[in-house]
Amino acid sequence: MHFLFIWTSTVFSEEIRMESSEKNWSIFVPKNKKECFIASQSVKDEAFRNGEKLSNVNRDRGVLFIKKSLSSPSGFEGAFSAGYPLKIGGKFRLTIDNVNKFVFLAHPKPKNSTEKTWAWTQSYDDLNLVEKLKVGNKAIMEAISHRGTVTKDTFILTGFTKAIQRLVKLCE
Repeated sequence: MHFLFIWTSTVFSEEIRMESSEKNWSIFVPKNKKECFIASQSVKDEAFRNGEKLSNVNRDRGVLFIKKSLSSPSGFEGAFSAGYPLKIGGKFRLTIDNVNKFVFLAHPKPKNSTEKTWAWTQSYDDLNLVEKLKVGNKAIMEAISHRGTVTKDTFILTGFTKAIQRLVKLCE
């Protein structure tokens, strides 16, 4: 969970500005240019309980993040902010174009409410995830809330490749 410490410290303690956007993806650059990231908000959110679709749930929209990271072997780290408390220690699946699947893990022992809403990729998947997002059209994150509600957040990948290229250039 090294990513959690870096991520939360960057997001909440440094001045970050949105540098630009590429279609559905926004590029964010902190003042020190050390922990830059791109993010996209889900375009469709669905929730299910006992197999039935729920018409109304109380949550924020899901956000998918890719962070440029010097500490990661691939140079990138993936994360998902669910907008609600996730199942503690849960394993969730991001599926790209109904073909490529990546596991995101929730914190096994969250210390605060912020940690309860995040899930992260496994470091060995990060480079492959970025490569598949570059050529994909749509990604769907399936996650489970702490109450057992299954959610599906849909992300459109238009602009991802240009956004990641710009991120790399801005934060060399």
